[in-house]
Amino acid sequence: MTLDISISIVTAGICLFCAHLLLLKRTDTGVYLPLALMFLFQSVSMGVTALAETFDPDSVGLLFRLSVLVAALDITLPFLLWVYVRALTTEGQPDAIPKLRYHVIPIVLVTLAFWSLLFLPDGFAETEFDDDDQRIVGFVAIALAALLADFAFKAMIATYILLIARRLMAYRTRLKDVFASTENRELTWIWVILICMTFYLFVNIAFTLSVLSGLFAENAYATWLPTLHSMALLGLFWALGIWGLRQRPGLIRQPVIMPPEPDQPQPRKYEKSALDDDRLQRIARKVEAAMAEDLLYRDPNLSLWDLAKHIGVTSHYISQALNTHMSKSFFDLVNGWRIKEAIEQLNTTDETILVIAYDVGFNSRSAFYKAFKRETGKTPSDLRK
Repeated sequence: MTLDISISIVTAGICLFCAHLLLLKRTDTGVYLPLALMFLFQSVSMGVTALAETFDPDSVGLLFRLSVLVAALDITLPFLLWVYVRALTTEGQPDAIPKLRYHVIPIVLVTLAFWSLLFLPDGFAETEFDDDDQRIVGFVAIALAALLADFAFKAMIATYILLIARRLMAYRTRLKDVFASTENRELTWIWVILICMTFYLFVNIAFTLSVLSGLFAENAYATWLPTLHSMALLGLFWALGIWGLRQRPGLIRQPVIMPPEPDQPQPRKYEKSALDDDRLQRIARKVEAAMAEDLLYRDPNLSLWDLAKHIGVTSHYISQALNTHMSKSFFDLVNGWRIKEAIEQLNTTDETILVIAYDVGFNSRSAFYKAFKRETGKTPSDLRK
């Protein structure tokens, strides 16, 4: 048994274990189900492929054809990861995927192209052809279809890497509209997953090009490149297992439903809002009062929904007032008040910087220093010198 097959078996075992744990979860099933399917599909695919490479190395029997069939499960993995990230970053319950056909059709076409390998006759690897052999055309067509499927799959991986990155950037922006402290919700670990996926993609491309160009002898690319490929997959799913099993959705709405204003329809967009400037200004003054008089910013877990409940208006109206009349995100508003009090305490008390950071509402020293530097251009220590 070669090293890359051993690594594949380990990866399949890890994936099967993670799929089992995820399928047992009873909360946030819309988030965890795509990830569970991703682990399950990868486990089945790698397990069958490892069996085929071990017991049918010449690709002449039933195991080879079974491995071709189940390897099509791999084609769904980039899509499933994107669905998982989409659900993880959705506010409220995940909704139906718009234009789903644009995701499904490429998967189906690539799968069908890859399944052309099923039409290879038994013992094709040892078949010798004459120049006028009619079967050459069929073999070339199958090889081209499989090659096209391989490159299309690589393009799908690259596309979903970009879609996930764009989703994460939009999610980070939305966090600052809703939460005053975002460092525990920013899903930084998914960027690590994207780096692992990118590394896997480059290894996969290098392996394909090495086979096509013939730059490496068979015994060369059958050792270190497949092993590197297997290690890249192991690292990817190991990282997914460590963080994915315990990650909760970041935009969890508080169970508070504020009634709409009397005789005013619930707005869907700012430009269609029923609120006039006077009403928005009154909301802005209530927000300022909640900070200046009620010291609401000292709550380290403060969210936009908490503020909405406190002043008695919908979170949508507060967001509109923040954006149109105060030109601030909720994150910038709250942390601005925190830094303002922190500066006052640094100048008038002998409390330690860490005590002050927690007192004004920050939940970590690093978050305090980062916000302080962004707001003042200095560190808290510089201010006390």
